[in-house]
Amino acid sequence: MEVKKLLQHKFIRGVAVLQTGSFATGVIQALAGVFVARWLQPELFGVYALAFSLASLISIFVGAGIQDAVAQDAMTTVLSEAYAKKDTGEIKNALAFLVKITLFIGALALVGVAIAPFAAKGLYGSYKIGIYAGVIILAVASSSFFFSFSTLILRVLYRIKELMLLTLSDQIARYGLSVLLVLLGFGVAGGAAGHFLGAIVVFFVSFFVWRSLRKQYDFLPPLWKLLSQARKTSIKKYLRFSAWIALDKNIASLFSILPVLLTGIFVVSSEVAFFKLAFAYINIAMSLLGPVSVLLNVEFPKIKVTDSSKLAKSFVKVSLYSLGLSAVLTAAALVVAPFAFKFFYGENFMPSVKYVYGLFVYGALLGIGVGLGPMWRALDKVKISILINSITLGAGIPLGLWLIKSYGLWGSVIMVTVWFTVSHFISFVYLIHKLKQNS
Repeated sequence: MEVKKLLQHKFIRGVAVLQTGSFATGVIQALAGVFVARWLQPELFGVYALAFSLASLISIFVGAGIQDAVAQDAMTTVLSEAYAKKDTGEIKNALAFLVKITLFIGALALVGVAIAPFAAKGLYGSYKIGIYAGVIILAVASSSFFFSFSTLILRVLYRIKELMLLTLSDQIARYGLSVLLVLLGFGVAGGAAGHFLGAIVVFFVSFFVWRSLRKQYDFLPPLWKLLSQARKTSIKKYLRFSAWIALDKNIASLFSILPVLLTGIFVVSSEVAFFKLAFAYINIAMSLLGPVSVLLNVEFPKIKVTDSSKLAKSFVKVSLYSLGLSAVLTAAALVVAPFAFKFFYGENFMPSVKYVYGLFVYGALLGIGVGLGPMWRALDKVKISILINSITLGAGIPLGLWLIKSYGLWGSVIMVTVWFTVSHFISFVYLIHKLKQNS
């Protein structure tokens, strides 16, 4: 009866649908990785991994990643509360603010494209890696506008199936075209160009989704009205809340981006590929937890408004369930790792398996962090999260560089395990303490 009751809960059903999409996304990314890795082999695949990691890093610093963070987290929180209160004026103002931020950051992304080759030359002695990274930055900037708007509204409206399908179409377009161009013989350049062409496809698909939603819901204004309102909308009202959330999310993104980038400074590209695949393999197994965090961005603000006394209990329950699930998923991933790598990637990539085993602690404890971001935002304590993560990285980057220089790829394994474990558990203990004070 308890299981049946859980399955009937709207949140649980939403998680199940998004987990299906997340699993499909993981399969798409994994298969794309298999084809690209097998075709490029370790050395060129290492170049491919460094280009994508560098693009992600530069996107953060020039702001191309901020728009996505604002749309997915900050504005989801604002619009969820506004929608629960039926405050159409607040909804329109928030969307106009998002338009203004999107246009501004789109212009900044061009700066990132210009500096990418010089950054790559300084780090890895190769302009080409930076050129590939620049193409990827353009892909992020070109697709973000309507995709972010459409997925944001679908989350707020709790139209989870449509959200899952749109997200899935993004992955199919990007990775499908990337693999196709690699297999046609265009190498790393084809992989980067495929993501750009896929982003153009996603731009138009998202536009039609947005137009369909606007016809169905009166509170969604046409784009020309948003553009007009954006000129008059003050950024001060949402900037403090949104900027801190975007900064927090981008600092958190550094935890996933920097390991491969830092490894490439001291390790040859072929060995970077071994660590990249091991790290990605564990993260794919953890992707089933992603939908929980996405929906908590909507759920926690609603609980806060309707019955704040349940907030602490909900947070603890979700965190502990996710921790248990992450341990089970990681253990299962380790069992099948030797067979999976041999079958999919081939003998040349078998050295990755030992690093998969080394990442067991990292993966097993990762689940404790599923509810952290949504709860920081629900309590408006994002500054504390930024402080914790900044201190962790401030101490962790020098430590990580020393570990990689001294122990190679095993240093990278130790580095990511320490970074995530320390950050997540300090944050979890702090939030529990804060929730008890507020109850």
